[in-house]
Amino acid sequence: MIKFKLSTEDKRFHLYFPYSESFVKMIKSIPKWNYHPEKKTWSFPNEPNTIKRVLADFSNEDIRIVFKEIPKQCGLLEDFFKGARERNFSFCTTKTYYSHLRLLLTFTGKLPNNIKSKDIENFLDYQVKEKSVKSATVRSARQAFSFYFKVVRKQILNLNFPKMSGEQKLPEVLTAEETRSIFNALPNIKHKMLLLLSYSAGLRVGEVIHLKTKDIDLERNMIRVTQGKGKKDRYTILASSLINELKEYLKIREYNLLLKYSFNEMRSIEWLFPGMEKRPLHIRTAETIFNQAVAKAKIKKKVTFHSLRHAFATHLLELGTDLRMIQTLLGHASVRTTQIYTKVARSRLENIKSPLDQIQKKDPKSNT
Repeated sequence: MIKFKLSTEDKRFHLYFPYSESFVKMIKSIPKWNYHPEKKTWSFPNEPNTIKRVLADFSNEDIRIVFKEIPKQCGLLEDFFKGARERNFSFCTTKTYYSHLRLLLTFTGKLPNNIKSKDIENFLDYQVKEKSVKSATVRSARQAFSFYFKVVRKQILNLNFPKMSGEQKLPEVLTAEETRSIFNALPNIKHKMLLLLSYSAGLRVGEVIHLKTKDIDLERNMIRVTQGKGKKDRYTILASSLINELKEYLKIREYNLLLKYSFNEMRSIEWLFPGMEKRPLHIRTAETIFNQAVAKAKIKKKVTFHSLRHAFATHLLELGTDLRMIQTLLGHASVRTTQIYTKVARSRLENIKSPLDQIQKKDPKSNT
């Protein structure tokens, strides 16, 4: 086995391996090498081009690395990013898949081309048994590994995973009263409108902060969601009761922007909820606004910004809205995803009578 590690003493990368004439010959073909007789190692400067050359020359050998030590300019996973771009993956998907691959390479200490199916199996076992990761995380990691090693690299074509039964947790749903109290806890009209729109249209936090003023159709009471999850466009509803308040917010938004920018600069800012430096409101800021409102409303349930979307779907179902229509408004690819709300819709459950009630009702001796 060959080890390639960064030394804290001289800040150079050192190669450790049992003596081999062929290895020595390969090393001497790479510029800027040094031999250290006391350690019996060969070293190279911490320069991306040199590191990249060493890794390329020894890529077919059983070489071990420390992933975080390798300069990003070496592009260990550049083929992954290229594959993600070609398939138009969203930023979130790319980031998630990269995180799984980074953890795998850190765990194994191997280069991508040296990864075997057994390495992936051992890593996933470690994640489940030692790290106690959730089944959803395991499924996501499997998808990342299948994409990279089967599709992009075509390296492990027989990479298959056994079917796993996922844990299904029902979402914590806010009642209509709790939802109202959250809105009432916000004196800032911008913050209040942010949450009102999210709830009234069933928007994800990433969707609402990226809304532009042109996406709001006040005449048709519609909102256009551009490039939502899965990079899909869709239309959803705008509550009629929100129109006047939204118009008032738009005036305040324009006034606040004019205080910071010139008229021409202000017109170039299209975000409905502008943040710092002409960018949209940051996702963390939106989540903080929600969390603070929940705290002020003294709600003890474990809820997140996404709970407004859960509340939208559940409340619509309780009002008798067709499940397929809710699916369309939420932008779910499959109605099976939307069906989870049938399990938490209170009115649907309240209308179901236990068979015990029927038995007791027919029993004249029953005192209950």
